[in-house]
Amino acid sequence: MTELVYLGIGSNIGDKEVNIFTAIAALDVRDEISVKQTASIYETEPMYHTDQPKFYNTVVELESSLPPESMLQVCQGIELMLGRPQNHKRNKPRVIDLDILAYETKSVDILNLKIPHPQLFARKFVLVPWTEISPNFMVQNYGRSVSELLSLCSDTSNVQNHKLEKTA
Repeated sequence: MTELVYLGIGSNIGDKEVNIFTAIAALDVRDEISVKQTASIYETEPMYHTDQPKFYNTVVELESSLPPESMLQVCQGIELMLGRPQNHKRNKPRVIDLDILAYETKSVDILNLKIPHPQLFARKFVLVPWTEISPNFMVQNYGRSVSELLSLCSDTSNVQNHKLEKTA
């Protein structure tokens, strides 16, 4: 059985656009995963350690038959493939970051995996792109849609659409 899964993807080191597109392509080549929608890329200020480059962030909607624990392994494998060290410090600069935001019908609370993502309600860099592609998705355990969570979000950071440059 497949269900919708939402991932947040961010990068603030190297060619951020290429990092994000490569991560999405690596997801889409897997038989158990189909990328359904991708939000625009948004440029955002770093939240916790502000002395670092701005981030590019997006949200992707997947259809997948993978259970959450396997999806986490896939995401971590893509991060490693793109050069993110395994012992990366939280909220520091990163080549790529893939976070499982939500599953359509599953909630998980184990040591290294919490779904829905426990901080998604407080992060405009997640909620703005997610609202773009799926504003009415009801987030498990929150009892609210993505657009409702955005309207209630106290995050005042600047999240602006990054217009991709056209190459000739």
